[in-house]
Amino acid sequence: MIKTAHFGLLPNGQAVEQISLINRKGMQVDILNLGGIIRRWLVPTSAASPTDIVLGFDSLEDYLADQAYLGALVGRYANRIKHGQFSLDNKAYQVDVNQGGNCLHGGSDGFNRRVWHTSVINEGLNPSIRLQLISEDADQGFPGQLNAEVIYTLTEENSLRIEYKATTDHLTLYNPTQHSYFNLAGHQSGNINHHHVQMFASYFTPTDANAIPTGELLAVDNTPFDLRKMTPVMQGLASDHQQIKIGNGYDHNWCLDGFNTGAAQPTLAAIATDETAGLTLKVFTTMPGMQLYTANYLGPEPKGKEGIAYQDNGALCFETQFYPDSPNQSHFPSAQLAPGQRFYSVTEYQLS
Repeated sequence: MIKTAHFGLLPNGQAVEQISLINRKGMQVDILNLGGIIRRWLVPTSAASPTDIVLGFDSLEDYLADQAYLGALVGRYANRIKHGQFSLDNKAYQVDVNQGGNCLHGGSDGFNRRVWHTSVINEGLNPSIRLQLISEDADQGFPGQLNAEVIYTLTEENSLRIEYKATTDHLTLYNPTQHSYFNLAGHQSGNINHHHVQMFASYFTPTDANAIPTGELLAVDNTPFDLRKMTPVMQGLASDHQQIKIGNGYDHNWCLDGFNTGAAQPTLAAIATDETAGLTLKVFTTMPGMQLYTANYLGPEPKGKEGIAYQDNGALCFETQFYPDSPNQSHFPSAQLAPGQRFYSVTEYQLS
């Protein structure tokens, strides 16, 4: 089932709508056409009311003020590009710089700020919607017109399947992701002290003080980045490891063991559990990397849903992606997209 409701008006008069995907088990995911934002994710539990497992806001004004990308689709390039500079075909490009002298999540007017054209694919079993966006040549400095498409499908197996598609008329970069903040005990429940995480990755990309990869691929062995077995999140956050100090927690890219170039079906990349809520989240993807972010700089303003003041370490983000700054690291998997190619990737978030 799909329900649509008016959410607000942008200053330019554009309408923002909320589209609710509801499966037969009572799970509901509310998505805004602004930024493809996942605003609520309601999971039926034994409690009197469902558990909302993603952080978000109750008003459009708060989403416009948000600087943390709560629940948003981001692009053209998720994560960071050093100094916003790269070269393609021996031509240098300068894109928008919006954090610490670098380009973060596509620039200050990235895809999270756009109203996407939305259409219904299926209203019955496995309700599904399509979001489409045309990013013109030189948008935020990126070359080529990009025709982007994202399909959200809520399955009867309680998975949210996200398919990313794109074409371009000029050699460019494309690296989209979904930036939901998960707290499996409920968005209002505070910190993630009772969360455990497992990442199916033997290497990670260490960063400098500005969260730009150094270019190394370091083995996770004997570091707090070894999450190959289910591990309490707070165990790593309490570490005095230099990389944890640099990021004020986890804000790093893991190099996923299960990545296969050109794969159409996603493989298991991460698992998170909350021992108090009894919920488990599994993340599957076809992408080569995943940024685990422990909401290290999540301030109390703007207030979250139901007036909740969100706090640092109050959620987990699982951002499937190409590695950060890959345009400037030739040994990283390439995020280039050329004319005649079709970008396709899949990420699934499965609840049980």
